[in-house]
Amino acid sequence: MSAGPWSRPRGQARRRAGRPAGVRRPGAPWTELPVWLPPDTGLIGLHTGDVSAAYAAGLSCRPVAETIRDTWAWLLEEGEPPVPDGRPAPGLHPDRERAVLASLQG
Repeated sequence: MSAGPWSRPRGQARRRAGRPAGVRRPGAPWTELPVWLPPDTGLIGLHTGDVSAAYAAGLSCRPVAETIRDTWAWLLEEGEPPVPDGRPAPGLHPDRERAVLASLQG
C-alpha cells in the first residue's frame, strides 16, 4: 500500500471534536475534509436536514466505532483508492492537519 492517509500505523488515529479556535475553514470541503461543509454554503442542509421521519420509519444507524472498524478493515484489505487524474489526493496535508489539531487543543 502506498504512503497516504490509510497507511498510518494502527493506534495513531485519534478522534478529535471541537471548534477549531482561529481556524475558520479547516480544509477544503469534500476534498481535504470529505464530510465537512462550511456553514455558510447552500449545501449545509446535507448536515442539518430533519431526519425524524426516517427514524420514525425505522432507520437505525450503526455505532460510529463499528463503522470505523469495518471501514478501516476494508481500506486495509482493498488498499488506498486511486486518485483520479488531475485531482489532489484526499485528506489534509500533514502540516495543515497539525495546525488544525493544534487549534483543537486550545
